[in-house]
Amino acid sequence: MQNIVTNIPLFSIIVPIYGVEKYLRNCLNSILNQTFHDYEVILVDDGSKDDSPKICDEFVSIDFRFKVIHKTNGGLVSARQAGVHLAKGKFIVCVDGDDWIGLNYLKSFAEIIIKHKPDVIVCGRTTFVCNNSRKKVSGWQTGFYDRQKIETEIFPSLLQTSKATYFPPSLWAKAFKRSIYQQQQLTDTIVNMGEDTACTIPTIYHSQSLYISDECDYFYRINPLSMTQNRKPFMTDGPKIIYNHLLKQLDIDKFDFQEQLYRKTVRGLFSVVKTQFYKKQSFWRTRREVIALIQEEPYKECLKNCTFSGNFAASIMVFCLRKHFMLPVYFFSRLK
Repeated sequence: MQNIVTNIPLFSIIVPIYGVEKYLRNCLNSILNQTFHDYEVILVDDGSKDDSPKICDEFVSIDFRFKVIHKTNGGLVSARQAGVHLAKGKFIVCVDGDDWIGLNYLKSFAEIIIKHKPDVIVCGRTTFVCNNSRKKVSGWQTGFYDRQKIETEIFPSLLQTSKATYFPPSLWAKAFKRSIYQQQQLTDTIVNMGEDTACTIPTIYHSQSLYISDECDYFYRINPLSMTQNRKPFMTDGPKIIYNHLLKQLDIDKFDFQEQLYRKTVRGLFSVVKTQFYKKQSFWRTRREVIALIQEEPYKECLKNCTFSGNFAASIMVFCLRKHFMLPVYFFSRLK
């Protein structure tokens, strides 16, 4: 396999960056040290207030393949959109600024592209929590999927099954053919929750082929302390925006996605409801606000038609929302 730098690189690696100076050098060094070299790196500094912009500039001065965009803060979607506007690679690879990748991450993707020529590659991940790591594969059979196999084996779980399982929606731990990814990432949608889902699901839907690898060379960092300290209520319109977006992007009737979309929206709604109890106000006031929220459409329709089987926790979640039993949700919000 040839391993040279070309005018049109095989990969464009997009790294959205905001306030991750503690981890950024580790992330960028993991890209710099790849055993496969035919790539460009687009760093998108989304208005960071720490030393992240300086670190970006440092790597641009080290290697000509690194480019940086310094922009005002606009959120994760706008950062990725800025990156894909500049991208020239045949495939897009997303890496978050506080994560990192193994030395052979791109090499593994390149070998699959040369042999199978898929539109999308999906690999596993290694979750890193407090110096402990755990590998997690996608859960689907490894190998090549043509369009027919995608429709029969991936589509039934693309959004959410009755057992509450779903196809991994993250943009990281994947490689996308740029022509397909670009169309979805640049769709003018204001998303404040489930940003990856809004792009990944339509991209998979419009793909003609896919390859699933059991490699786990993407290292996903979880910082429990940060998650606890930064508890904020989710925006209440997030699942609604995703619902309406996916209605437009997917052929709901042809592939029987409607029930999956109901389930996915209700799971998102529950996450929103749970975080409303982070507010510094009385339980009863939050309860009134939540009950009013779940009466809005499409939440009301989704909750009415949502069914889970084989997943006790999801069934309890639906029961509590339908019956307005908010005390269990409140206690759950204290634990997670």
